[in-house]
Amino acid sequence: MDNVYKFIDELNIKSEYIVAAISGGPDSMFLLEILKKYQSKYKIVVAHVHHNHRKESDNEALMVKKFCEENDMIFEFMKIEKYTNDEFTEVEARVLRYKFFDEVVKKYNSEILFTAHHGDDLIETVLMRLTRGSSLKGYAGFEPISTDRGYIIARPLIYLTKQEIKEYLDKNNLWYAIDMSNECNDYTRNRYRNNILPTLKKENENIHLKFIDYNKKLL
Repeated sequence: MDNVYKFIDELNIKSEYIVAAISGGPDSMFLLEILKKYQSKYKIVVAHVHHNHRKESDNEALMVKKFCEENDMIFEFMKIEKYTNDEFTEVEARVLRYKFFDEVVKKYNSEILFTAHHGDDLIETVLMRLTRGSSLKGYAGFEPISTDRGYIIARPLIYLTKQEIKEYLDKNNLWYAIDMSNECNDYTRNRYRNNILPTLKKENENIHLKFIDYNKKLL
């Protein structure tokens, strides 16, 4: 946990507002708990996207909005009304999602967007890229800090695992949404998450730290 706070502190954020991409899932709600501790320094803007793909999304949006109201945070909402050929795809959803994030960051004249990517996400990304094949640098995962959209995208949870995040939330009786589609192996990432990652963690429960070192060497 100390690594997470150190990561955020060293960003040396200058803007009055900080924006966080919050789905309502355990990772993003944990991120909000972390960012709450910085409310004396910054105003927090929660950017929530309704993907219009699951029936539970309506309630999740309401719960995230309620959390913001109770914790003096700004709630920004976008619902994806239509997909190409009326068919949901992760690729198009990501494009639309980040277009919305761009607009929110610009609206509040912020310099930063926080996302809730964690150590397990990094492992999955690296493994998928290794399987597909690429150049050497292309075998890396995502960067802890990136600036390719004209502002900082920061991923402070990279030092934590999904299990650590959920244990903290459950121990402190904190609300988070459960996306049952994550159990479905129709999606490539889910197959890595559900079938390969547990085996790796049996060999080394802190294997995400090895992947962080690997990632640094390639970036």
